[in-house]
Amino acid sequence: MGSISKCQKLYEEQNDKQCVDRISNLPSNLISHILSLLPTKYAVATSVLSTRWKLFWTLIISLDLDDKLLLHPEKSTNKILKTRFTNFVYRVLVLRRVSCLRMFRLKGCRSYDVSHVNTWVAACLVCGVQELDLSIRINECADQVLPRELFDCRAMVVLKLGTYFFMNVPASVHMQSLKILHLHHVKLVDDDSIHRLICGCPVLDELSMERCVGKHVRVIHICAPVLTKLFLKPLLYLDGSEIEDPKHEIVLDTPSLLSLGLRDDIETVSGYLVKNLSHLIKANLDYDDPMTMGSHEIISKAVTDLLMGISSVQCLVLHGDFVVALHLCNLHLPMLHNVPMFHNLTSLKLDWTCFVSWQLMLLLLEKSPRLDTLVLSSRYSCFVRSGDPMEWNPPQTVPTCLVSHLKVIKIRGFGGNKEELKMVEYFLKSAEVLEKVIIHFPDFRAVEEKVQMDVLKKLLRLPRASKICQLEMC
Repeated sequence: MGSISKCQKLYEEQNDKQCVDRISNLPSNLISHILSLLPTKYAVATSVLSTRWKLFWTLIISLDLDDKLLLHPEKSTNKILKTRFTNFVYRVLVLRRVSCLRMFRLKGCRSYDVSHVNTWVAACLVCGVQELDLSIRINECADQVLPRELFDCRAMVVLKLGTYFFMNVPASVHMQSLKILHLHHVKLVDDDSIHRLICGCPVLDELSMERCVGKHVRVIHICAPVLTKLFLKPLLYLDGSEIEDPKHEIVLDTPSLLSLGLRDDIETVSGYLVKNLSHLIKANLDYDDPMTMGSHEIISKAVTDLLMGISSVQCLVLHGDFVVALHLCNLHLPMLHNVPMFHNLTSLKLDWTCFVSWQLMLLLLEKSPRLDTLVLSSRYSCFVRSGDPMEWNPPQTVPTCLVSHLKVIKIRGFGGNKEELKMVEYFLKSAEVLEKVIIHFPDFRAVEEKVQMDVLKKLLRLPRASKICQLEMC
């Protein structure tokens, strides 16, 4: 009996320890910090836990509001849901007990009145918000959706705007602390809007512009002395209306830029003016639907101007549609003398498709004397007929990089056909310092182990210029 009572007592003590509310015993400022990491809806819901928890959420300094988190949206009309969310945002802003605000994130899949959005943003600006993230629709057009005070917010560090905001940038912008600026589906008034905005952000480090132009925008001019990261995806048809002359030009003057991402619309680009990119480490280039490209002369000049502007890059990624555009330009207007030398390039990733010839790849190899790593990637295996542009035709002279620098070759989407085997054979025979060749079969195609082994045996029998070269297949 004594042992049973002792065991029961130990069990009860252990149970009591498990029931101790350790979170509630934490300091109030730590609890409010934890609640700041949650969506605001869930932070507010903790007020029902106890009397002490009733006011914890009012001390949070980060608000994350999303109308997708409304309860039972399937049982309510869209109008009711909008009213509920609007009232919730107002209550949160009014009931907060701290004057400062570090972050305000507002997301909505429904459209809201301009007056409400303006009021919410203005309230955040009064609190000295450091990070403002707005991705919410408005249900009417206005000359200016956002308060002018936004462009004079000296404390803001991060600004992210999305979903059809109309941005009328004032003549004077004072955002001395802004380091990160993301604009998504933002309508600009004129050519000078983005230039005025960036000039008012002297410490801007990261800029992303996706589908951010308008009817009267023809030049996207980015002059930012300390900018290190840039992503651009221009588009001229934000409101569905047609523009008589939809051509646009991109002007870049960013001497500190380290990373560039560009996905342009080949039908609307008129040219690039790129300068002062001597510190560029990585460039990622793509086009939309290059098969519909118009004047090859205009596109060829634009492409070569762009490549000339980024010729100091160290790591270059050319996606499939950019490669196709480059190939089509090369077919109509041979670009051998127009493509610049990439003296600093050590890594090249090239998406190939059935439309692209090997000659384009070899041209880029010739222009990259210090290339260390080559990645060829394709979703599809290449089925080649005699006389097809994809038929392997080795160059008369071996590119310099194969003789002295190329160490790693990765081939993704390898189908094992005759022309691909010829290409690998050429690399093995010519690359004198090659250390590794990694071959991946396409994921979508179930390649039998026997087929893989047959291909591997053929590759293993090929002569190699480098005695340390290893073959890997997966």
